[in-house]
Amino acid sequence: MTALRGLLAPLERWTDKEQTQAEVEIFILDRLYSDLPSPSFTEADKQEAAAIVYRHVWQQSVSGAFLSG
Repeated sequence: MTALRGLLAPLERWTDKEQTQAEVEIFILDRLYSDLPSPSFTEADKQEAAAIVYRHVWQQSVSGAFLSG
């Protein structure tokens, strides 16, 4: 979570910009691919988890809660 906050902190209104949205999605996916063990987690599992994490981070960021928490 600290690494993700570090990525988002300097990004102004990242949820409004497609390029930064993609950067955040890739960051989350890369992190889950490296942290979740295989074969316990399939590629589909990791992609689904990344989508859930991204939606949560996006919602929290829009509300202003992510970086302040």
